[in-house]
Amino acid sequence: MQTRKLISTAAGIVSLGLAALACYGTLAAIAILSLLGIALAVNEGAVAGWAVFFAVLTAAVIGLGIRKSGSPMPVVPAAAGAALVAYAMFGTYDWRIELIGFVLLAAAVGWDFRLRERAGQIPR
Repeated sequence: MQTRKLISTAAGIVSLGLAALACYGTLAAIAILSLLGIALAVNEGAVAGWAVFFAVLTAAVIGLGIRKSGSPMPVVPAAAGAALVAYAMFGTYDWRIELIGFVLLAAAVGWDFRLRERAGQIPR
């Protein structure tokens, strides 16, 4: 039972990490390869799609944890963060909007984690 609680809690953290990795990890990999003299063609739409997918997945995981955390409030910054990431990726790109979206997602994951911890859903 403790393992299931830990997995459901870690899902938000993992999906947030994958969203950031899809976005910034790809950028870092391309930069490093470019410094090594290796040219790599990357489909920007695919990278944006994966980043938005994992951002929305993060918000969904937080939404699914309302019963466990006891509060629907972390869903608000999570949904706003996912919407900002989607807007930055598919609308008018601005790195500040994207960064604010990821910060809101991270804050929502942290808030949800603390609420679950107080509710006894995370083993201490």
